[in-house]
Amino acid sequence: MSNEKKKDNRLLRLKQRLSEVRMYSIVVVALLVVGGFGVYQYKQKLNYKQYLENQFQKSFYDMTSYVNTVDNLLTKASLARRSSQSAPVFARLWKEASSAQENMGQIPYQHSTVDQALKFLSQVSDFSFAMSQKTMDGADLDKEDWEKVEHIQKYAKSLANQLNQVQAEVHQGNRINWKKIQNYGAKAMENTPVLGSMTQVNQELQDIPALIYDGPFSEHIQQMEPKLTKGKPRLSREQAQEKAANFIGKDRIASIEFLEQTDTKTQYTIPVYRFGVQLKDQKEPTLMLDITQEGGYPLWMLQYGERPSSEQELSLEEGRKKAEEFLKKNQYPNMKASYYEKTDGTLVVNFAPVEKGVVLYPDLIKVKVAMDDGEIIGFESLGYIMMHHPRELTSPSLTKEEARAFITEDFQVEKANITVIPLESKREVLCYEFKGKYKEQDFIIYINGETGKMEKILQVVQTPNSVLTK
Repeated sequence: MSNEKKKDNRLLRLKQRLSEVRMYSIVVVALLVVGGFGVYQYKQKLNYKQYLENQFQKSFYDMTSYVNTVDNLLTKASLARRSSQSAPVFARLWKEASSAQENMGQIPYQHSTVDQALKFLSQVSDFSFAMSQKTMDGADLDKEDWEKVEHIQKYAKSLANQLNQVQAEVHQGNRINWKKIQNYGAKAMENTPVLGSMTQVNQELQDIPALIYDGPFSEHIQQMEPKLTKGKPRLSREQAQEKAANFIGKDRIASIEFLEQTDTKTQYTIPVYRFGVQLKDQKEPTLMLDITQEGGYPLWMLQYGERPSSEQELSLEEGRKKAEEFLKKNQYPNMKASYYEKTDGTLVVNFAPVEKGVVLYPDLIKVKVAMDDGEIIGFESLGYIMMHHPRELTSPSLTKEEARAFITEDFQVEKANITVIPLESKREVLCYEFKGKYKEQDFIIYINGETGKMEKILQVVQTPNSVLTK
C-alpha cells in the first residue's frame, strides 16, 4: 500500500473519531440540559409547595390575630355606651371581622367547624356595619342591641381561645400539614390533633341566632355580581341626581349636591353616585343617598342628625303601612312585610316582593320609619339589587298537603306560603313556607316543593320590639 493511501486512511479514521466525539458531546450536552431542566422544575415545584405552605400559615396567623382583635373590640364596644364613643369601635370591628373572614377563606378546608366560623365572622361584620350606621346617625344602642353584643362577644372569645390554643401548639413544634389538609380535607383535620381542638366551638357557633337587621336570608348576597343592574345603561351624574331628587321627593328638598362616586373597577362593589341633601326643614345637609351608576336604582339612604322630640308614637301597623306606601310610591309594588325591629323611636321593616303569589325572599328591601310622624328616614335595597331578576315561577310539583306530610304531625300549621329561598350554595329553590307552633314555640319550616326535602328550619323569637330567628 502506498504512503499516500495510508495517509488517506488515517485522515478518514480521524474524521470518523471526530464525528463520534461530536455526536457523544451533543448527547451529553442534551442529557445535561434535560437533567438540569428536570432539577430546575423539581426545585420550582418544591419552592411553589413551600410558597403555598407559607401562604396558608400566614393566613392562619393573620386570621388568629384578627379574631383576637375582634374579641378585644367587642369588649371595648361594651364599655363605650355613647354613640360618639362606640361609632369608631363598630367601624373598626366591621373591618377586622371582614379581614378575619377573608384570611380564613384562604385556608384549605372542608370542615363544618371552619364553615361555621366563616358564617359567624360574616355575621359579626354585618352586625358591626349595622351598628356603626346606627351610631353614626347619633342614636345610642338600646338594651337589645347590647344583649346582641354580649352574645356575639361570648362566641368571639370562644373562637379566639380555640385559635390561640392551635397557635400555641404550632409554636411547640406541631406544625400544621396544610398539604395533607388540602389533599384529604375533613378526614385529615379530624386526624390532626392541632386542628381537632377547634371542634369544641362548633356547636356554639351553630347556635348563634340570625340577626334580624338583615333577616334570615342575607348571607347569600356576599361576593356576587348584582343581577338587577346587569346590562343596564350607565347614567350620567346629572341623570342620577334627578333620580335621587325624585326618590326623596322634590317638594322636600332645599338643595342637593354630588359628593362622590365609587370605583367601577372594584370587584363585588356596586358602583354608585353619592349625594348629600338638605331638606327644607333643616339648616344643613342631613341626608345621604346612593344611586347605582347602572340603571339608576336607589341603593342606600339615611337621614342622620337629631330629630325634634315628640310624645306621639305610631303603632307597629301604622309604621308598617307608612313603609309600604313609600315603596309603592317609588315603584316597588307587591311588597310583603316580614321581619321588623323597633329601636329608639324608629322602625326597620324587611320587605320581600311577591310575584304570582310567590314570596321572593332573596330580594330583600329594608325601610326605616320615624315612629313619631311616619317619615321615611332610611332605605336599603342591597338584596333586591343583587338578586332581583326575571324568574320562571312554576307551581310546585308537590301539593301543600303532600309537603305538609314531611313535617311531624305535632307541628301546628298556622299559615302556609309558596316562597323562593336561597341556599348557602347561592342556588334558589321553590319551597312551601309553613309557619306554626311546636311545643308552644314558633317555627318556620321550608319544604322543597319538588323533592319534599326540609331545606331550612327557623325558630322565631318575638319580643315587644322585634322578631328574631335562629
